[in-house]
Amino acid sequence: MHSKRRKILFYCQSLVGLGHLTSSLLVIREMSTYADVNLIYGGQGLQQMPEFPGFRHLRLPTILIDSATDELYAPDSDKTIDVVLAERAKAIEQFVNWPYDAVIIEFFPFGRRRLKKEILGLFASVKQQCGAIPIFCFVREILVPAVLEAEQRMVKLVQDHIHTVFVRGDQDIVRFEETFSLTAEIADRLVYVGYVSPPPPESWPVRQNNIVVSQGGGEIGKTLLRAAIRTAPLLPNYHFLVVTSSRASASEIAELQILVSSPNVQVVSFLNNFQENLQSAALSISLGGDNTLMDVISTRTPALAYPYAGNSEQGLRIEKLAGKGFVLPLTETDLVPERLGTKIRETINQTYPQQAIAINGAAEISRRISAILEGEFCEG
Repeated sequence: MHSKRRKILFYCQSLVGLGHLTSSLLVIREMSTYADVNLIYGGQGLQQMPEFPGFRHLRLPTILIDSATDELYAPDSDKTIDVVLAERAKAIEQFVNWPYDAVIIEFFPFGRRRLKKEILGLFASVKQQCGAIPIFCFVREILVPAVLEAEQRMVKLVQDHIHTVFVRGDQDIVRFEETFSLTAEIADRLVYVGYVSPPPPESWPVRQNNIVVSQGGGEIGKTLLRAAIRTAPLLPNYHFLVVTSSRASASEIAELQILVSSPNVQVVSFLNNFQENLQSAALSISLGGDNTLMDVISTRTPALAYPYAGNSEQGLRIEKLAGKGFVLPLTETDLVPERLGTKIRETINQTYPQQAIAINGAAEISRRISAILEGEFCEG
């Protein structure tokens, strides 16, 4: 029983893809039963944002990271990054509706450090306007390894600002310290909540001879889509649903269409009902992002996964899940039609593992924040 309806400020910045925003929205959906959530988000957006009770959202001027140069850029503007950041600061100032009962920051300080000034500025405003309210961090289970000095700075930021670090992951699959060596220094405020995924279906449809090949929400993964299209003629009994990024242009989609040489391939843009398609699919072929793979696992869909080469995160996740039998890894040498066709057949014919993975992270974060606010937060 909640003593009153709460108000929570949520900050999420995606630099590649939609996974961070998607996870955040699943948490917000759970919290909307007891809190009005104000979401500040940057990066790629959905075609349509969901509606929840008391939910407000602000999309900041977009900043992304160029995978080739590793530099920030504003894809929708010719302005410099400094000008765009100033516009973002003004937009945040106009959007916030003080006071709040809590703040949730997605990923920082373990990532988004290039936006440190923006985020710490928000923390300062929170302290000035709301006093000592809890600030929660919501972070994936695998980090891109950093040098010790950088990890020490992250620890200091957690100790200075963060009440609880919620790790979206299952410690029986991978532990936080495997990619963050100073985990012991923040162990008193670190909690594993399980992966964040939509709930599994109440009833399971019959599997069809469909193969869902997905790029995810970012710009990476085009090589995987091309490989699947070229492999499709070798597997005429299977229908290949090739799903591009939501940001794919008409010319990029047309480029894929030109590669199609068999009637069993359909190229579509981003799917809003991605999980529903997985439920009836014989196989998923995707990158190794946590959101996509948890959608795959929650629907118990056999899967091939290809890691994004830009960092080690996806490779480690795929390795850990492959060790439990949930996915089969793909390498660059597997992306030729004959080898990929063999991998597809092998994966479809394998017995799916019975082990369960904790995937109730959104509800668990919501439950824990509610308990903290009811038991520890005092107004004034």
